[in-house]
Amino acid sequence: MKSHKISIITPSYNQGVFIRQTIESVQNQNYSNFEHIIVDGGSNDNTVDILKQYPHLIWVSEKDRGQSHAFNKGLGMASGEIIGWLNSDDFYQKNIFESVNDYFQDASIDWIVGNTANYYDVIDKIEWIQSPELTLGGLLKNSNCTRQPGTFHRKSLLEKVNGLDENWDGVMDFELWVRLLKISKPTMVNEDYSYFRIHPNQKTSGKQLMNYIIEIEEVLKREGVSLIKRKYILKKKYKSYTKYLIKSFLIKNNFIDQKFINLPYSFRKVMKQNNA
Repeated sequence: MKSHKISIITPSYNQGVFIRQTIESVQNQNYSNFEHIIVDGGSNDNTVDILKQYPHLIWVSEKDRGQSHAFNKGLGMASGEIIGWLNSDDFYQKNIFESVNDYFQDASIDWIVGNTANYYDVIDKIEWIQSPELTLGGLLKNSNCTRQPGTFHRKSLLEKVNGLDENWDGVMDFELWVRLLKISKPTMVNEDYSYFRIHPNQKTSGKQLMNYIIEIEEVLKREGVSLIKRKYILKKKYKSYTKYLIKSFLIKNNFIDQKFINLPYSFRKVMKQNNA
């Protein structure tokens, strides 16, 4: 059996409180043919001090143009055939790389999607979510099904679509998957691969959430989704984010800013602007 080299790319900025767990979840896999590339955007916390403690890492810390740019830099540095994208506050389940390698023995498989758990950091709760079967139409209806931490791609596939589009600020994974699904169908893996950490320091301000919804709308419009369907999808998206914030205790613990109170008004304004 071939042992594929797996390259894990971690964009990072000021996540020193979490990045050690991210690093060790990769380092402690029972699979030796891997590399871990961390592209840090010039953190001013203790991130760099932590990176220096792990000699196996390939890393750089310098100002960049955001997460998408950092990932693309890492993709250019990667020497592995298989690419994993693990953000600096997320982490892997134990001993999954053998499973990843097994699936890629099949030359017809270009990417795989395993199960990702929502990990509610504030209340130490884990909620496993099985990834649904993916189609382009299904993804456009439900952008929440992008389980990026549990996804692995052949590097050649990512290079074929030129990696992430750096013009997007919040929907870069969703937009990538839209492009990928036009040329390749993923293999769904019903195994627990990764943890997506939900915590107070995420991008959860009202302005940022509305920008995310606006970007979703732009992608849907680009892909020819009708106005009626876009409105329906965006309303569902708004409701899901409200539920997301409540479940993660962000509202209860006052971890979001005052702008969130104006979201219903802002949402109606966005929908009105896009009626034309």
